Amino acid sequence: MVHLIFILITLVLFIGFFLLSGYETRKGMRVFSRKRAYLDEQVTHAEFIFAHVDFGSFLREEAQHIARTIAHDVAHISLQAVRAVERFLTHLVRYLRSKRAIDIAPRGTAREFVKTLSDFKEHLETTHPKIPDIY
Repeated sequence: MVHLIFILITLVLFIGFFLLSGYETRKGMRVFSRKRAYLDEQVTHAEFIFAHVDFGSFLREEAQHIARTIAHDVAHISLQAVRAVERFLTHLVRYLRSKRAIDIAPRGTAREFVKTLSDFKEHLETTHPKIPDIY
């Protein structure tokens, strides 16, 4: 039954084509001439493409381009993930080092060290006088 419907549709279209061609021949003008001219141009362009384009190499190049794009995107996303982990670990190490440095730092010895250094500097100036510039 389905085949019969397709055969009838084809026959109706074929008869309609002959009736339209006869009508256009009697009147001396084309029906929907602008749209049909545009359609003719598009069909001619499509025929040219199908005749001159190597679709195998075209599809291969497109597949390679898509694969490169996907690989680039995956590499970019993985690099961002590595950098995020790096930032997290850097902050963690910085936090742990600062906490340990506070716990280990000597208390009250900085003032004694500064006083000893100042005394040494004064002693150095008194034992070794400055040499004047000759230049």
